[in-house]
Amino acid sequence: MDDGQANRASILDEAARLRSLRALGAVDSPADPRFDRIARTAAALFNAPRAAVVLVEEDRLWHKARVGIPAVEYPRAGSLADLMIGAAEVTISQDITRDPMFAAPLAQLPAVDVRFYACAPLVLPDGAAIGLLVVGDPVAHPPCSEAQRHALADLAALAVEELVRDGEKLAADRQRQLDQQRVDLALDAAGLGEFEWDIAADHVFISEKMKALTGVEGRSAAGEGGNVSFRYVHPDDADRLRTEVDRGLRGDGRYMVEYRMVRPDDRRTRWMQGAGVLVRTAEGVPAKVIGVVQDITERKVDEEQRETLLAELDHRVKNVLAAVQSLAAQSARKTTSTEAFLATFAGRLKAMASAHELLTATRWRGAGLAHVAAAELGGLAPGQASWEGPELFLAPRAANALSLALHELATNAVKYGALSVDAGRVHVVWRERPEGGFVLDWTETGGPPVDPPTRRGFGSILLDQVTGRELGGEASVQYRTSGVRARLIADAQAMTLPADQPMIAEAPPPPAAGASSGEGPMQGGVVGLKILIVEDAVLLALELEAGLEEAGAIIVGSAAEVEEAMAMLDQPLDAAVLDANLNGKSVVPVAEALRLKGVPFVFATGYGEKGAPEGFDVPIVRKPYNVHQIVRALAEAIRK
Repeated sequence: MDDGQANRASILDEAARLRSLRALGAVDSPADPRFDRIARTAAALFNAPRAAVVLVEEDRLWHKARVGIPAVEYPRAGSLADLMIGAAEVTISQDITRDPMFAAPLAQLPAVDVRFYACAPLVLPDGAAIGLLVVGDPVAHPPCSEAQRHALADLAALAVEELVRDGEKLAADRQRQLDQQRVDLALDAAGLGEFEWDIAADHVFISEKMKALTGVEGRSAAGEGGNVSFRYVHPDDADRLRTEVDRGLRGDGRYMVEYRMVRPDDRRTRWMQGAGVLVRTAEGVPAKVIGVVQDITERKVDEEQRETLLAELDHRVKNVLAAVQSLAAQSARKTTSTEAFLATFAGRLKAMASAHELLTATRWRGAGLAHVAAAELGGLAPGQASWEGPELFLAPRAANALSLALHELATNAVKYGALSVDAGRVHVVWRERPEGGFVLDWTETGGPPVDPPTRRGFGSILLDQVTGRELGGEASVQYRTSGVRARLIADAQAMTLPADQPMIAEAPPPPAAGASSGEGPMQGGVVGLKILIVEDAVLLALELEAGLEEAGAIIVGSAAEVEEAMAMLDQPLDAAVLDANLNGKSVVPVAEALRLKGVPFVFATGYGEKGAPEGFDVPIVRKPYNVHQIVRALAEAIRK
């Protein structure tokens, strides 16, 4: 190896030695009586006035312990320790001024003021020499024994053991701190607060994060036998929480629970999730409970919203099914052949599908009037139908109703009116009313002469009643010889803004005992009973009215609003059928009034049993239903 290679190797070895030394964390550490005893013992061993545990840094000598040496550190350059740091074994000189080993070094070290000098290297298990245990005396000594040499080596080894032990402890502490930082980071990222209940001391400690989560003051408090943890739990959850926590700790020693708490600082109710573990002593005695708490209010709100959306979807699907069922029944009553029924029903179903497609495109916010007109008229007779008017946005119910109304007018025009000949024309124009809503005019020209109908079909009923109720207005049809003219008037409730307005509903539970959900014979019947129908979906109301009349009942009225129903309660009544939700309003006022009058009633709802108002022990019929189910439920209500 040449001189350059040797120099590079020496530099690398020195760098490794310094890394090993600094990893111990001993340099610049506080005074330590363990090392003071080692230095005193070394001085006494040789009856010398000076001794030190010397750690050799890059450019200084730092004394971990010292006897007879005034300063804690000295420059490394020009010192005996700098020369002896590479010694592999114990070195003892009676008088360095006469020792050939030190002749050359002393010529370069004029500041050395000792004659007796002894040192033992401090060598770590990895072979790094980090310092020396040194003894010195300005006076020369007589020869030393082997026992003294071995004792000095043992003292050096003892110093190394203590340094290594301290280094391992420091490394473990640093690792724990790092682990704690990781835990704190994870807890903070997850929004978790920590707690610890010392069972023996009966004291509870909480983290700053938990203080912020719960609004509790102070980092510690008396445990109160564990009861302090339940102080701010919502009263409705307290007993359940105690039971679950106690069962978990007595079982596998851990628990995970969800509960509500009332924050003591602002009295807000928050949903929390807590998890805890029971820690035992070596003898198996419960020592403490440690755990974490998380605020899950937002998650709970999201879950409730999802349940609400699912319930609303279920509600809408059931209403659609019920409306289709009603359309089929009404179309069948007014036709005399299967072919005529299929044609009429398919057309009306297509009108409903067109409206639903438009509503789905806007996530059921509503539909543009022009889009509804285009959907119903655009494919009937290209070039023969036209429409115009301002841009108006219809509420979902109004869009469905107008779609059916335009379909009936168009179907009649194709069969008997202007669209039955090539020269005929249909022109639809609408305008907005100053007080809200709109007016739509339908005008047919160029068709065959028109004769007024001799009978009133379901199409006429749709125009009169669907428009009157679903659009909140009225409809009029004139059968002029020159062509049919119709006017549809809608009020402000038929209009909406093109913005999201999510609907709210409660989640439907599974059918329970007492809910009328299946078909069965018309037990008891309704023959001769005076019945009030309260239903905001006109098609359902029409079908129910027709079905109950066929079953022998007398329909005294049909109401679509709470106020309208209340106005009908003065009539003689034997029973009533109540839709639980009327255009977003609860039917409870009507139900309360009927209960006071002693009139039995049933609830009909698309939200399931839970969607019906609480506090009424009456049958519940879930949509879609048929007349058999309603009759059966009414008979049950009357028996009660």
